[in-house]
Amino acid sequence: MSNAYLPGRATRLTALSLGPWLLIACPSDGTATTDSGTDPDPTTTTGTSGTSEPDATTTTGTPTTTGPTTGEPTSSTTEPAPAVCGDGVVADSEVCDDGNDEPDDGCNKNCEKTGAVLWTYTHSGAAGEFDAGSAVAIDPTGKIIIAGREGITPADSDMLLIALGPDGTELWKKTYPDMNGLPNYFSTVALGDDGTIYAAGVEEQVKDVPTPVVRSFDPDGNEGWTFIEPPVDMVGASISALLLADGKLYSAGSEDLTDKSTQLVVRRHDPATGEAEWKAVTQADFAYANGNGIVKADDGVLVAGIVQDEDYLSRPLIVVVDDEGTIVSTEVEDHPGGAWFDVEAIGASGDIALAGRRRPEGVTGYDFAVRRVGSDLSEQWTDIYDYEFLYGTSNGVAVGPDERIFASGFHVAPGQFDDVFGALYAGDGTRLWTHTYNNDDIDLYDEGADAAWGPDFLILSGQSVVLGEDGNVWVRAFKAD
Repeated sequence: MSNAYLPGRATRLTALSLGPWLLIACPSDGTATTDSGTDPDPTTTTGTSGTSEPDATTTTGTPTTTGPTTGEPTSSTTEPAPAVCGDGVVADSEVCDDGNDEPDDGCNKNCEKTGAVLWTYTHSGAAGEFDAGSAVAIDPTGKIIIAGREGITPADSDMLLIALGPDGTELWKKTYPDMNGLPNYFSTVALGDDGTIYAAGVEEQVKDVPTPVVRSFDPDGNEGWTFIEPPVDMVGASISALLLADGKLYSAGSEDLTDKSTQLVVRRHDPATGEAEWKAVTQADFAYANGNGIVKADDGVLVAGIVQDEDYLSRPLIVVVDDEGTIVSTEVEDHPGGAWFDVEAIGASGDIALAGRRRPEGVTGYDFAVRRVGSDLSEQWTDIYDYEFLYGTSNGVAVGPDERIFASGFHVAPGQFDDVFGALYAGDGTRLWTHTYNNDDIDLYDEGADAAWGPDFLILSGQSVVLGEDGNVWVRAFKAD
C-alpha cells in the first residue's frame, strides 16, 4: 500500500499553531461531519448506493467497543403495519432494523447497513507532533502490524511500528530514531510466513534528500537488515509499496531526476539480506511517474501508480515487469485527474482490485474510486463515490477470501476538511456499506491510509488530528460479516 501524500500532510499540520484563522483560510480539500442519514447519491457505473455514518467513540491505547441495544418489536394482529425504522422489525423496505439508532453497530437510524465497529485504537507520541499509521498488515493469527511515523519535532519524525492483538490490545510499540535529527518514516509494510516484518519508506541521511529504505524486523520488532540506496545525484527517492511473493520481496516507488522529472522504480530484493537483485525504471513517456501499489502477476509483478505531465495533470498508470526485471508494458489511462494508489489480487483468477481516484466528466474535483479488472486488465466494474460533489480519494485496498473488497481513504464534506472513509464491496461491485469518521472537536485532516483483512475482522488505519496533539495514529476494526 502507499499514500504519496502523508509526508506532506505533516508539514501542512504544523500550521495548527497559527491559530483558529486556519479553519477559515484553508481551501476545501479536507474534512466533513456526517449524520446517520442516507448518503448522497454517488456516481457509479454499477448503480449501487452507499451509506455514511457519524463518528464513533475513540480511546487511546485500548480498544473501545460498541454494544447494540434492543427494543421490543411491534406487530399487528390484522394487517402488516407500515415500516417503522427503529421498531426492531425488518420490513420489506428496510435493509436492517436493530431497534436502536446507534450508527456503528451495523445498522443506522435509517435502517441502512453500516460498518459494525469492534474497537478503535489511537496513539499520540510524547512530543505531540504529527503521528500517522501509513500502512497495515495482518498475519494468519490476527496479529496486526501498523507501520508509520511518530513526530519528534515539527521538522523531524522517526519510523514507527505498532503491534496489536485481534482485540485491539497493544502488544508492543517501537520507534527507530536516526542519528541526524532528520525525517524518517515508513510508508508500507509486509509480513513473512515466519512473522518477519518488512517495512519501507524514506530515510533522510542528508537534509531535504529523501533516500529509499527497506528494513526487516523479527516478530517482536527487533531490527534485522537494512537496504538503503542513495538516490541518483542526491536528488531524492522513496518507496511506497512492498510485496512478498514466491520467496521474493519486491518494492515500488519513485526516484527524482536532475532534470526535475521523476521515474517509477521497481526492485526485487533478497528477503534474507535486502539486497536488490534487479531494478527497473520508467517514466512512461511523462515528466513524472510513481509506483504506489504492487501485486503479483503472471511471470512478474504489476505496479499501479500515477503519471503527471508538465502541467501537473495526473492520469492512472499500470506497469508490468517480468521476473527478470524487464518492463513488459506500460498503460496510461487517458483519464485526466485519475490515479491508482493501491492494488490487491482477487482470488486465484488473476483479477485485481485497484483503489484510487477518478474525476467525473464536467466536475472539477476527483472522487473515491475502486475498480476490478481481469487478468488481461479489462475493466469488470468501477465504483465512484462522489460525496456532496467535493473531493475524495481511496488510498488502500484489501481483498477477502470470498472476493469481498474493502477500501479506505477520505472524502471532504462541505465546510470541513478530510474525513476518514471506508467502503466494503461484494465481488460483483455492489457496495455493501460505507463508514465515515470525523473528529469534530477540530474538523481537520482525518484520513484513511490503508486497509487489511483479518481472520474475521477488517482494519482501517490512518490518522486523526486531535486538538493540541496534531496528528494521531488511528486504527479501527470492523466485523467482517
